Amino acid sequence: MFKQYENRRAIAALIAVCIIWGTTYLINKLGVSSMPPLFFTSIRQLTAAILLLMYLFFIKKLAWPDRSFIKLQLVLGLLLISGGNGLGIYGLQYIDSGISAILATFSPILIAFLLSILQKEHHISKWTWLGLGLGCFGILIICLQKIGMHPGKASIIGIGFTMLSIITWAFGSVYSKIKKHHYNPFLSAGFQMLFGGIPVLIISLLTEKPWTFQIETYHILIWAYAIVLGSLVAYSCFIYSLNHLPVTLVSIHTYINPIIAILLGSLLLGEIINFWILIGAIVTLTGVYLVTKHS
Repeated sequence: MFKQYENRRAIAALIAVCIIWGTTYLINKLGVSSMPPLFFTSIRQLTAAILLLMYLFFIKKLAWPDRSFIKLQLVLGLLLISGGNGLGIYGLQYIDSGISAILATFSPILIAFLLSILQKEHHISKWTWLGLGLGCFGILIICLQKIGMHPGKASIIGIGFTMLSIITWAFGSVYSKIKKHHYNPFLSAGFQMLFGGIPVLIISLLTEKPWTFQIETYHILIWAYAIVLGSLVAYSCFIYSLNHLPVTLVSIHTYINPIIAILLGSLLLGEIINFWILIGAIVTLTGVYLVTKHS
């Protein structure tokens, strides 16, 4: 499939996205297992934002954006980073990293559904409806299995926060699509991480008392991986591949990320993936494929 594209750098960038974003579920799980979750993710987002914005303004000499740009990135930061990332990280402390990765694949299905409601030109075909149905059914199988394996409030809370994060991420993605703009994507990402990370840090300071947490070398290494590779390198590679390859090809990371996350979670963290969870994952990914192919 890759041979028909001559841009080897873009292919290499896409491979990096598939691998790095697949491993970040493991890194995030390690982070929330040893650090206050909201403190962990807010420091990650804010550090990445500061580094990226300093590079863009002081090295690339980009001009300061106008007020409309700031307003848009504020809304997107709250939806994508505070909601989409913050809620997901909070829920991750209650569920396995592989389960979180599988549930996240529901996002493109929800985005396609919301676009069909809000934009008339986005018509839902019968194949897309089938994909939506399969996606919902697959997620239901996974949720019921997870709750059955670990009955109690913890699994319900974890799944609940994860699904809320997916919903806010989908709304943020759709809002960005509707509010068509031509801003520098890296500048947008920097401000989104900044605006989204600040409220998460405030909530962490009010609820988690992170000043009582003792930072060790282990935690710094986790942060470094999440910031440098997870936020800066992987996102830059994603934007590069998106600008040089067909969207349908770039979307393969949606299918590869959860596979890597499941394998790493099972091998390194001892996470249990039973037969029905695998069936649910296959059904969900089939739904995602139908939606992305026919939307």
